[in-house]
Amino acid sequence: MQGVDRNNNVERERKQTGRRALLTAAGLIAAGGVPAAISALGGKPSGGSRKRAWWVKAVDRPTLGQKTGQFKRFSGDNIFVIYRQLKAQRDGAGSFEAEQAAKTKRLAGWMRDRKPGFRLPDHQLSEGAWTLMKSTEPGAGLLSWTRIAVNTPAELGVGRHTAPPEEMAKTVKAAARLYGAGLVGIAPMNEGYVNLRQEKKDIVFEDAEVPAVTDKKFVIPRTMKWVVSIAIPMDLDLLSRAPTSLGDAATGLGYSHSAFTVASLAEFIRGLGYQAIPSVNDTALSVPFAVEAGIGELSRLNKLVTPEFGPAVRLCKVFTDLPMAYDKPVDFGLVEFCRKCKKCAESCPSGALSFDDEPSFKTRGPWNNPGHKAWFEDSYLCFQHWQQVDNGCGICLASCPYTKAAQAWIHDVVKATASVAPAADGLFRIMDNALGYGRQHDPEQWWTRDPPSGARG
Repeated sequence: MQGVDRNNNVERERKQTGRRALLTAAGLIAAGGVPAAISALGGKPSGGSRKRAWWVKAVDRPTLGQKTGQFKRFSGDNIFVIYRQLKAQRDGAGSFEAEQAAKTKRLAGWMRDRKPGFRLPDHQLSEGAWTLMKSTEPGAGLLSWTRIAVNTPAELGVGRHTAPPEEMAKTVKAAARLYGAGLVGIAPMNEGYVNLRQEKKDIVFEDAEVPAVTDKKFVIPRTMKWVVSIAIPMDLDLLSRAPTSLGDAATGLGYSHSAFTVASLAEFIRGLGYQAIPSVNDTALSVPFAVEAGIGELSRLNKLVTPEFGPAVRLCKVFTDLPMAYDKPVDFGLVEFCRKCKKCAESCPSGALSFDDEPSFKTRGPWNNPGHKAWFEDSYLCFQHWQQVDNGCGICLASCPYTKAAQAWIHDVVKATASVAPAADGLFRIMDNALGYGRQHDPEQWWTRDPPSGARG
């Protein structure tokens, strides 16, 4: 116990030293002319669904993701399918099956050896977190494209709910937050973001009155011109244990919460007298809708980063014909920050993330949709690493300097300064390392927390 206490004291001293350094840096920056208003955060609303800091600015166009004529509807095949195909091409028939068998054997050995983060309780915590998401499928059950149980206005003897678009948006956002949304915004439907197919069926837009799932196709009515985009915060305490089964539990929990949230919101919208299609990773790309809804910006990760939770969110959405006011994209200085930071790329154990100074139109494989500008990732390398650690990784999400629980004022000072004073971006990356953020936390200690962490870490 003395050794544990001594280690804890060293860790506390290291963090305190890092915090003092960051506070000193913040003072120097302020003295150098950064607006004094930086410490007075949380001013006017700008995009999305909640009052946000003044440095989160609404803009007419997204800061990243410019498109060319090459951009088109994507296949919809997930990385698991693509990886399996490429694995067979590169390593021969049966290589994927052999890899999976080795993975199963390796995991069993880790559990028998009680490897931290992979003990039986760790593994089953992850399995339990995935329960709701793994029990869903597009167009059926919880993610049904038609009413599940809610009474329609006609059945209740009233007309459907009507209100001005701005008021309707506030109503839907309030419901979404109740059901678990950390951030929510409204984007226009863009057919180019919708997959060409799923479950071996085509996804088509038709002049239909209601959504439909048939033996041959998924039908989205052309009247569905609104997309409610939602970000579900991940458990940061679990995520800090990546890449272990505990870290994977944060991912599973995020997805299961997403399924619950969009299913509940879709039923709410149907109960108002409109059509709704709930979607998690299925049906369409979540990131571009979230960007256009003002949830966050596209980053070096080629994933969404939000001002409040960084990239530690899971995205989901609901398509609907309910008329609402649209939100605008936002700019909080992220693209400029990503140009200089590169911490996620340095932290990635598989080398899947880009080190390029500038985003480009050059894709890395069939998992990337061509025709838009981004820092593209090598998802094959990423997924290959997953096979070695039993589950999804998540190190890149945990390492991002924006991945912070929104509790300490100094985090807001850093984010605000990054938005208005890009010259300080390199310094903040150094300070983030000095504080020890992004390092893996001890998996064993999670089980002894009193109480265990909450949904937002």
